[in-house]
This record gives sequence, structure tokens and C-alpha cells, in this order.
Amino acid sequence: MAWSVQICCVANNNAILKRNLKSSPDVAKRRVPLSVIWGAKAASVAYREAIQAARAEIVVFAHQDVYFPEGWFSRLESVCERLSSADPSWAVAGLCGMTNEGEFVGHLWDAGLGAVCGGSFSSPRIVTSLDEVVLIVRRASGIVFDPALPSFHLYGTDIVLEAHRAGMKSYVVDLPVIHNSKAGVRLDKTYIAAYRFMVRKWRALLPLPTVIVRLTNNPWPLLLRRLRLRYKAIFRASTLRPMVESPELVARQLGFAKTLEDRA
Repeated sequence: MAWSVQICCVANNNAILKRNLKSSPDVAKRRVPLSVIWGAKAASVAYREAIQAARAEIVVFAHQDVYFPEGWFSRLESVCERLSSADPSWAVAGLCGMTNEGEFVGHLWDAGLGAVCGGSFSSPRIVTSLDEVVLIVRRASGIVFDPALPSFHLYGTDIVLEAHRAGMKSYVVDLPVIHNSKAGVRLDKTYIAAYRFMVRKWRALLPLPTVIVRLTNNPWPLLLRRLRLRYKAIFRASTLRPMVESPELVARQLGFAKTLEDRA
């Protein structure tokens, strides 16, 4: 079965978009359509409208600083086929997230860390939350983003929990990308607003693991995480890594860029 795919991206920096997402081979060669949303006030609002207007079977929501290596979308088709064979009602997949037991699962290279996060794994893993770097939504699941969620954070966790409430599962899959990001050095008021919204909305399920900090009624985990990031920004600034000029080169060096012939 051939899966139709389209990409949606909320963007605010054209230079970063051109260097990364738009330079991805399947995007640059127009093999996969890309819709860019400018001026969004919140990711969930923009992406809810995008998925409701979409016609493709699979909608990929990606950050502007993501580079999809050569062959990524061919491998995505194989992953969707495998997921649908094992779980015909799957809702959302992502590239890194947290299991219900609080275990990180994922595989991608992050420029801010200057390292690969996670590593290869064979089978898709069921997760409780997903990082927003790349979200893969099966449109037939009917799952949409909550427009009440403010800012640009935690919508990956929210849509996974929405799927769970509807009786559907979400997964992390092994499809590594280059996340050509700036190092995160603070959780600002926009993150706090999203965090507090999520605590109120999902209070009955707390605590819940996320890639950044656990969602809980207890204020200490968020406070400690903010303090650690502030310490790093002040006292360990020399360890922070810049974005790379050529995400394609990094992808090739890491073996992330693979054609179908490479996999045969």
C-alpha cells in the first residue's frame, strides 16, 4: 500500500527553514508537499486547522530546524505499513518520547547537544508522551490538536493523551533525523503556560512523564528543571553547541541518509 504524505510546519525564521526543512531532499525535489504556517499564535491552533484541511493519509508535523535525510519518507511508508499491520487503529507516532514507566525512547541527532539522542531499536515502542520535533499523525484516526493549549510546547504529549482517551495507541519509531536546533537554556513563560494548562487538563492522570520535565501537581520538578537550565546557561555556556551549516553532511556521516538500495 502506498501512503500519501504531506508535511506541515509552523515557522518563524526563513533562514533556518531554508537551511533545514526546505533543504531535505524529498522536500527540495517536491516529492513530498510542504505547507508552512507563518504568524501562528499557538502550534495546536495552527495544526488543528492544518489537519482538518489535509487530504493526505499521513500528516507529518515538523519543526523548521529539522532535516529529513535522503530516503526518510520511503522508510516512513514502510513504518506506517508495519504499524498498521500490528495495530490498525494507531493514532500518532514520533521520533522520541517517554514510556509510561518514564523511559526515554528515540533516535535522532541534536545540534544543541552535539550528539545522537538514544539509538537504534527494532520495533515501534508504545509511549505516553512524544517530543514535538516530528509528529506523524494517521489522519483516519480522527485525532486532532487541542486549540485551547497555549504557546508552542507540550502539544506532542497532549495529542498522545487525546489518542489514549479515545482508546488508541501512540508510538516512537526508529526514523532518525537531524534536529539542527539551538541549545535549550531556559523554560520561559510560554512553556510554563503550556505546562500549567496540561496539569489542569490531565490532572486525573498525573504524574505524567515528558521529555523535558514530568507533569505533576508538585511545583518542584518544573522549578528544579528551570534552575538546572539557568545554571547551564550561566556557568556552562562553553558546552553549548551551535547549529550546523550542513545538516546533510551530518546525516551522511551518521549513516542516517539511506536509499532503498542501501537497505536492500
